[in-house]
Amino acid sequence: MNAPASSPFTLARTCVFRRYLMLRHYTAAPLAVLVAKAIRRAARKRQKQEAKSERLRDFYGWCAGCEAYGSIF
Repeated sequence: MNAPASSPFTLARTCVFRRYLMLRHYTAAPLAVLVAKAIRRAARKRQKQEAKSERLRDFYGWCAGCEAYGSIF
């Protein structure tokens, strides 16, 4: 059996073809899907920021309480 002759450009062609497939995938995606994804990401980020803000409010409230009770003793 004869092995097929390997071209020095095989690897480059494979890389270019993969990039083309990815580009085609992104350009073929409907705009509504991209918008929905961005909305979900923004909502998730907002929820994470609200949780962080709540943790900080609780912590600094606790610190203020300790400071107030510390002045009594």
